[in-house]
Amino acid sequence: MIRSYNHKGFVLEVAIETNSRLVPPPGDIRYLAVVTISRSGRPVTAFSPLCIGSTRYSNFESAEEALMSAHTAARTFVDEWVRTVS
Repeated sequence: MIRSYNHKGFVLEVAIETNSRLVPPPGDIRYLAVVTISRSGRPVTAFSPLCIGSTRYSNFESAEEALMSAHTAARTFVDEWVRTVS
């Protein structure tokens, strides 16, 4: 699953991946978010790509949790970067 968001002139692309096991045990599917932040069609090398993981676990329990956490983290990265560059 890939989603793109616009934020302050940047494009935040969030890709959600599952764990790499072909046949995971029931309830053992976990998710990882990979974020690419770009501007004018080019990744911003200051912080792209990013792998976002849960602070309590090595990865997320649902794709929705991974997507929302990664989106929030990417917005925070952009906000902080814009604030320090300005």
